[in-house]
Amino acid sequence: MGNAYGDVIGLIVCASVFTAGMTAIGLTGALTDLMKNSQSAAQAAGAFGPFFIAVISGSGDAAAFAFNGAITPFADQFGLTISGLGSLAQIAGAMGRSMSPVAGAAIICAGLAKVNPMEITKRNALPCLVAAFVLMLLL
Repeated sequence: MGNAYGDVIGLIVCASVFTAGMTAIGLTGALTDLMKNSQSAAQAAGAFGPFFIAVISGSGDAAAFAFNGAITPFADQFGLTISGLGSLAQIAGAMGRSMSPVAGAAIICAGLAKVNPMEITKRNALPCLVAAFVLMLLL
């Protein structure tokens, strides 16, 4: 349990360092400027940014924390509420984790079912992508 907990905290720390690096090279500022001009761009970034980072990393929380730390504080400048954009990022991150072949739960379930984790990803891909799109439209 301690090792697993350490791995989860490690992912969250890595996401925080990634966010700090994005800020240091000016990427966060550029994304913020882009989203100031388009509320729909901010909604798409809030839904699909954390979603795809979670698919790649296997951690929805790390993806959402990174996005919410870097972008969500500026939500009012995009014409959105902080709670709305933050909720969108958190839910999208959770859905991305559900689709990730490297998420701990996917690996464990695949092992129990004696299948490759990619089989779980293939099964979850379409519903998760559709849900992320609908979520973007609703929040």
